[in-house]
Amino acid sequence: MADQELDYEAVRQENIRKNAELMLSLGLDKRRPPAPRKLGDGDYPGGSSSSRRILPPRKSSRIAAAAPRSYVETFRGYADGDPRLVKKEKREKVYRKGSRKSKRSEGDAGTGRYRDWGSDDDDYDSDDYVQPRSRPEDDFDSGDERRARIYSPSYRGKRDGSETFVEIPARSQLKRLRNPPLPTPPPSIDEEDGISPVRAPLPAREEVEPGKGRGALLFEEGYSHFRPNVTPEEMLRGGVFGGTAFRPYHSSVLRRDLDVDAELAELPTSWLEGLDVDGLLTSSTYDASKNRFGVKAGQSLEDWEQAGWVRAQDPRGWFQWYYRFYLGRRSSDDSRQISRWLKACGPAGRFKKMLVQKVAAAGGAWDDGEVNPVVRQTLWQWGYDLSQADYRAYL
Repeated sequence: MADQELDYEAVRQENIRKNAELMLSLGLDKRRPPAPRKLGDGDYPGGSSSSRRILPPRKSSRIAAAAPRSYVETFRGYADGDPRLVKKEKREKVYRKGSRKSKRSEGDAGTGRYRDWGSDDDDYDSDDYVQPRSRPEDDFDSGDERRARIYSPSYRGKRDGSETFVEIPARSQLKRLRNPPLPTPPPSIDEEDGISPVRAPLPAREEVEPGKGRGALLFEEGYSHFRPNVTPEEMLRGGVFGGTAFRPYHSSVLRRDLDVDAELAELPTSWLEGLDVDGLLTSSTYDASKNRFGVKAGQSLEDWEQAGWVRAQDPRGWFQWYYRFYLGRRSSDDSRQISRWLKACGPAGRFKKMLVQKVAAAGGAWDDGEVNPVVRQTLWQWGYDLSQADYRAYL
């Protein structure tokens, strides 16, 4: 058997030599053909496995033509930082100046907990907002409404080779406003149930000239920073939550069905006079056409419960807290709810600034309901409607 393997190998080597000579005669290979060699007992494929000689691996012509690197040269390459030898380090991502990192993207992944403008996170900074630079020229319309747009030159090349630059309107620059600090809650609040036994008076209303929006509600000392300008009655009559503000609902916070009749009994009878209660308050189906701006906006009560924003004393969420606060109840949850309102509708409120940006960029009027109706509906459901004075405060 060993003799047959040696004869086969000898024939293979002879064929290799003849092929190499043929390639050389045709000028296709400049290398000399290898001389045939005889295999010994210790060479592969014959001989024992312990005495086999390992043949060198095959190399490509490019690698074979390159000059071999000595051990010293290889070591110096590592020491000198040769890019072919040193592993590339992962570069840290650098964010563009003037941009804003999303707080929502930094939330706890997989926990199912929302991180949004209405959350209770203490580290949320609604003032963390950087505006782009504006061009020095500002436009004013006939009503002295400042439009204050910025323009970024956009290059456009034509097929005939000519060049033109077109100014495209971008986002407008606004003043940087800040929310007021939260005051200390009054000491009259009972620590056991968190409800104050003293009822506060109904708020007054700031006087505003006709046609310039709604005046802010003025609550007693200690709550002057809370300035909604839409009363709970106005919210209900205007249209909120698609007609489901008092829909039949099983509260996961209280673990029972809510008593709709008892909740409606809390409201003054004047609030419900002439109002379609079944269509605008207790409907089980959300209908966007019943909202003030005719669009769907906001999250559902289920979402708010899942996010952890609902407390047992107000199982329907912020709106229930608001109409009870408006009617004079004071509780230990007031600071948290007012803080959430400020993040949405305050001077540095996220959605308030968003709406002002849209109006300024479109060059429209502050009270144009066609400009961003979804955000307007969201603000309405937080008890706020943009006024002329608040709009001009950003310009």
